[in-house]
Parts: sequence; C-alpha cells; structure tokens
Amino acid sequence: MSATTATTQPGTEPAPPAGTPGTEPGNNLTGFTLTHDLIRRVIPELGRRLAGAAAAGVLDANAVDRLSAWWQMFTTILDGHHTSEDSHVWPVVLEAEPGLAGVARTLEDQHASLDDHLAAIDEGLRRLVSGQGEREVRLTGLLARIAEFDALMHDHLRLEERTMVPVLREKVSAEAYRAMLASLASGHDPLDFVPTMPLLLEKAAPEAVTFMLGGMPPALRARYEAEFEPAYRALVAALPAA
Repeated sequence: MSATTATTQPGTEPAPPAGTPGTEPGNNLTGFTLTHDLIRRVIPELGRRLAGAAAAGVLDANAVDRLSAWWQMFTTILDGHHTSEDSHVWPVVLEAEPGLAGVARTLEDQHASLDDHLAAIDEGLRRLVSGQGEREVRLTGLLARIAEFDALMHDHLRLEERTMVPVLREKVSAEAYRAMLASLASGHDPLDFVPTMPLLLEKAAPEAVTFMLGGMPPALRARYEAEFEPAYRALVAALPAA
C-alpha cells in the first residue's frame, strides 16, 4: 500500500509531492497538528455541551446518545493517534534523537493513564443514560472528570510538542518519514478511520483539508463526500448546543 493512503489515518498524512506549499523546511506534520488541535477543542466542548443541555433541561437519553456517538468518533481518532505514536512515531524519533528515550517512556506511560480517564468518561456517559444514581451528582462527577482529562491532555501535548515534534519535523529524514507513513498505512483498514475524518477536518483550514483528502482513493473520496461527511453534519446539527 502506498504512503498516500495514510491520509485515512488521523494523525498521519501522505508524503507530500515536491513543491507542496507549507512543507519546507522539514516533514509535513499537517495531520499531526490537526489532531492536537482537535484534542484541545473537543474535550472541553463535550463538557460545555453536557452542561448547556442540563441547564436548558434537554439532557435526556437521546441527547446523551448523540453526544456519545460524537465522542466515540473523537476517541477513535485519539486512540489511533496514541497507538501510532507508540508503535511507529516515537521509534522513528528516537532513531534521530536517542536522548529522548526517557521522554518517550513518559509519554507511553501517560497514554496508558489517559486511557483510564477515557474509560471513566465513557462510563459516566453510560450512567447518564442508564439513570444509575442521582442525576445531578452523576453529571457533576462527569464534568469534573472531563475537566481533569482536559488539563492532563494539555500537559501531555505540551510535552510532545516541546520535545518529540521538533525532532519529527526537522531531524527525521524524509526517507524515514515516508517509510513510517507507509508502514502505518499498510497496517490499517481505511474504513476504520475515514468515517471520523469529518470531525478531524471540521475546523481545518481549506488547504489542510485539501492536503489531507488529496491522497484518498477516488471511490473512497466519493463515499466520504456522499456518506460520511453528510452523516457527521447531521449528527452535529442534532447535538445539544455548545
């Protein structure tokens, strides 16, 4: 499978053709940057949507189900991003900068801890639907968990961006970077990730959207535009206001 199919995995992107605007100097980290921007946006947005729906008296089971579906799209992106970092991205970074081995171990440990927080948020959403326990207490606890997760993710992203990301962009060779993307693409079914890409690209600049979709096979691109993107727009329109 060619490296261009890596556009189907959020957090990675194809090796750009020569002369692509914005790709110099260093490797193009468009997908990586979009994913970090998404993380910073969506986690607090979940809290705002939940709190707003509760204040408006519309936080019923249907509203929570829709929010849970939207949140599940995000967690699919986040899980893919963290998994690809641990399995592919950090090893390539360490080949270029072995002194960051301790940072890589810290980030991998943080990924495991963050997974626990994700599981707790998922459970909190399920409890809101099921009606287990007193509703206000359940919601207060869930909002606190979301705020804590948001703070932890900001610290985690800052560590990555201060240490690993500059090496990935500037010190990893173009050849090693392309090989990493090809390896990532070869290990994934595009349909595991393409349905989530409307969320990833929702707030992206037009040139970033063009870049991220540019390597998608025509048949899959047609399905993205006719099926996945409209379905996402319909879901967002039905969510409680942020």
